[in-house]
Amino acid sequence: MTVAITGATSFLGRHLVRRFADAGHRVFAIARHDCEAFHTDGVELVECAMEDYGSLHEKIRCCDVLVNLAWGGTGHSGRDLTDVQERNVEYALDAIRSAHRMGCRLFVEAGSQAEYGLCHGLTGEESPCAPFSEYGKAKLRIKEEGAALCAALGMGSLHLRIFSLFGEDDHPWTLVMSSLDRMLRGEDVPLSECRQSWNFMYVGDAAECIVRLCGSCLAEGPSSKGTTAHEVYNIAAAESRPLRDYVERMRVLSDSRSRLLYGAVRPGRVVSLFPDVTRLADRIGGIPCVPFDDVILRIIETKRQTGASAAD
Repeated sequence: MTVAITGATSFLGRHLVRRFADAGHRVFAIARHDCEAFHTDGVELVECAMEDYGSLHEKIRCCDVLVNLAWGGTGHSGRDLTDVQERNVEYALDAIRSAHRMGCRLFVEAGSQAEYGLCHGLTGEESPCAPFSEYGKAKLRIKEEGAALCAALGMGSLHLRIFSLFGEDDHPWTLVMSSLDRMLRGEDVPLSECRQSWNFMYVGDAAECIVRLCGSCLAEGPSSKGTTAHEVYNIAAAESRPLRDYVERMRVLSDSRSRLLYGAVRPGRVVSLFPDVTRLADRIGGIPCVPFDDVILRIIETKRQTGASAAD
């Protein structure tokens, strides 16, 4: 299989490039001009800005799958910038047209749980979508417009609604990373009430799911009937728990005396994550799972080593 991946230097992108390469596939890692190079057998770096995705087919002549992870304005400050999010949709549509001209049989778009909005209770792929952020609205728009374009071009497509990923190289501002930093310093940790259901999936497990999905779709067609249908999958762990459970485990594993100040943070909206991953598990034969505690212990070890190195 030959795979092209946009947003290859992103949190998920780095893991996905490695997973495809480790599985013996040829990978085109697509990133901006200022990106870091990949040093992995089977990986070829392709420099291309998002606004130039309409000409990707001139850089990659032949490919089986294009996975589109690139998306601007994913941070808190950019999620409600309408112009930024609308451009993301146009760039993704350009990527679909280029994928077709490359000869791709499958286009994969990274969607988001933000498409569901303020969902409560078990959330499956057929659950109603009511996004409140411009980011969520744009992800839902590319799901709909992308499906129509892929169908018109005769190309199979997948839309992946990705939930909450975490891992050793996650962004420092995330709940897991920022809380662990405070816990390791023995500082108070300001939090929301943390009573909602949550779902953490190790980023490497998410990458493994995507690799398996792509392989399954190319082998059997995007659906069991072998059609070029558009399919939606939740990408999440098999287990959801109260958010407090995860926070308490982090304090135990870090052997911290930090006070957990529940209620100190008052979010405007409280999102609860309880994804149904039955469709994904049936498609790929089960959900891979690196235990939450194992990943947290790796993160703690890395932070302690980094802190020791900085102090020397």
